[in-house]
Amino acid sequence: MYRGLSQTKQDVRIHGHGNRTPSAAGGGGGTVQLQRTPPGQPAPPPLPDHVLVEHILPRVPAAATFRFRTVCRTWRDALTSDRFAEAHRAAARAAASATDTSEIVFFAPAPPSSANGTATAFYAGKPNLTAAQKKSAAPARELLTAANLPATLGLVMSGTRPCRGLTLLHSDLDASACHVINLSTGDHVSLPPVTPAPISFSYISTAGLGFDAAAREHKVVRLYHVGRNQPRCEVYGLNSSCGAGGGWRPAAGGQVPPHNAADYWYGNRGRRRPPPPVFVGGRFYWHVGARAILALDASTEAFGWASAPGRRPVRSVHRISELDGALCALVELDPILRRGGELELWTRAAAAGEPPPPWSLRCRISLYRLGWPVRHNMGGARSVLPIGTTSGGKILLATSCSEVYAYDPVRVKTERVFSVGEFVDYCLSGFDEMINISLHEDSVTSVRRGRPVAGGGGGGGGDGGQLEVRLGRSTLARREVFFGIISPQSLRMKQNNLNR
Repeated sequence: MYRGLSQTKQDVRIHGHGNRTPSAAGGGGGTVQLQRTPPGQPAPPPLPDHVLVEHILPRVPAAATFRFRTVCRTWRDALTSDRFAEAHRAAARAAASATDTSEIVFFAPAPPSSANGTATAFYAGKPNLTAAQKKSAAPARELLTAANLPATLGLVMSGTRPCRGLTLLHSDLDASACHVINLSTGDHVSLPPVTPAPISFSYISTAGLGFDAAAREHKVVRLYHVGRNQPRCEVYGLNSSCGAGGGWRPAAGGQVPPHNAADYWYGNRGRRRPPPPVFVGGRFYWHVGARAILALDASTEAFGWASAPGRRPVRSVHRISELDGALCALVELDPILRRGGELELWTRAAAAGEPPPPWSLRCRISLYRLGWPVRHNMGGARSVLPIGTTSGGKILLATSCSEVYAYDPVRVKTERVFSVGEFVDYCLSGFDEMINISLHEDSVTSVRRGRPVAGGGGGGGGDGGQLEVRLGRSTLARREVFFGIISPQSLRMKQNNLNR
């Protein structure tokens, strides 16, 4: 497959720069700079094919690598292979984890000049985990801007990190708005609208993106119901559902969620915007009640129930997420035990096709032992969710106030390391339990295997209306935000002012 790569473009000189930091426009974890040989100078000797493809190009930022697919057919075949995508993703993750340079993705309405206020801009900013990062006050870089995608109509960014490089964007208020996108390259596909379109005010929906390892394709799963009727499940395979006769389909064998899932959903503290599912170890997981976790196998599309951690009834699950490749449950202790404000973090490793192991307690977080500013802001948020860990063992906790805190379980210390309010005035969360920030993952994964769309233009003949995507070219300066300003109360005031 890789024969002739270096001979095809001998006028491209590739220089490695060790730990060189990529420019803001380059993004990702790349440490490579590309230069053309000046006119009149002889071309350098070609690099061996395996060195070029397996050791150099995986270090190139995803946006640049995506453009290289148009160089020639040989490059396209090599750079769209699953093998190369895995190598690029592994190199990006290793670089980010080794140096704590992970970025946090958030979105906000694009400037009015972009698309008359109907566009959404996605940004990536670095958390202040080290003294050097706090001193530098690095700006957030614009990943891309998507027109025809309003940020104010219940837009949800599914998952606390991309699923093998791809992110699902959907609206829980508009069933026809569902898009799968690579935030690094702009490659995307808009899924066909749901037929028939739900019109009832009691319609409740949630959607998630996962990967079927057996079929080697991404799948989007919708779980919805109207009123207290039988919940329904629909699946869309990014490869198998495209083309003539494709579209949303029922789960394999006509599988539907257990009927009592709707009762759990409605009884879960009156939540009207259920959070998206968590995908880990080949299964989707929905938190549908204080002690109920619904599971769906991505390959067999069979439903089941996952046991909740901890001893009941003194503990109840607050939220679930993916943490370091394991299913993570944030558990609240019953306030009757006079332990209000104490949370427990339980994890359970999961592997596709294997029975899940028992839960294990990772740590306890006592909010009442934290300093006043942190205790006030974290305690005031309606939802807290673990999204990742640092190389030093700190746990990153995102809140519905669009903030991220780093908790050190050894020193029992917490500090705020990121706030969307440092960059924009608009914060989408805070007034409900939705958390719309995630970790960024530089990736070259195509939305459809073997069918890349050059230039991030989006594709997928026969699908729903496409987004108008423009890769980012700007940055957002970081500004100082004091504790107490970004709070649930201030976020509700901002949201009310925007809705007037």
